[in-house]
Amino acid sequence: MLSQIAFTYFLTYLILQMEFRWQVAAAAGLLILHSALFFLFPGPDGAFSKEGNIGQVIDKALLGYNYHGYYVTINFLSSTVTTLFGAWVGTLLRTQRPLRDKLRILAISAVAAFAGGLALSLVIPNVKRLWTASWTLYSAGWVLVMMLGFILLIDVAGYRKVAFPLIVVGMNSIFIYSAGFLIKGSINRIVTAFSSGYTFIGPLGPVAQSCTVMLVLWYLCYWLYKRKIFIKV
Repeated sequence: MLSQIAFTYFLTYLILQMEFRWQVAAAAGLLILHSALFFLFPGPDGAFSKEGNIGQVIDKALLGYNYHGYYVTINFLSSTVTTLFGAWVGTLLRTQRPLRDKLRILAISAVAAFAGGLALSLVIPNVKRLWTASWTLYSAGWVLVMMLGFILLIDVAGYRKVAFPLIVVGMNSIFIYSAGFLIKGSINRIVTAFSSGYTFIGPLGPVAQSCTVMLVLWYLCYWLYKRKIFIKV
């Protein structure tokens, strides 16, 4: 995922040098290109086959293997649009527009993203693992709704303290992302040694276990935050 994100950052940087209308055109072109590759070179079960799709074929030819979880490298084409949405939102929030206008633009964009994603899903399945065009728009709609909620809660209502746990994680997003792959399993085993997986509380045991592991990971971010250690690329 990090390698794909690196591709999306590079493409996003290049696209942001254009006028906004051309940025939108480039985003549409990337979604069309990504979808076209799957339709033109279908897998054994169709264009968006779980296995043997064009993304896996390309990865096998270039890398010699396929990623676990059915992710494919060419996802960077469509996920660049996801990164662009983030850049556009950040640019909007940094303008001098009245807050009311910013909220209206975000709300309209969320509705448009939902509508576009659901409409496309009639032709292109909503598949996260392949980051299909329909998923790109649909997921962007949810993120825009969450952004609206945070702005209303923190900037409008003034509940700034509730954002502190997220600030701690956000300041070391690369660390927490990597830790989730590298040490999450070890933390889970250590917690289990003391909690026994919370089997004593029944069906909610796995939930309590996951929450405890999450709190340990958060505390690691907090430890770094207190010492002003921020890992960045």
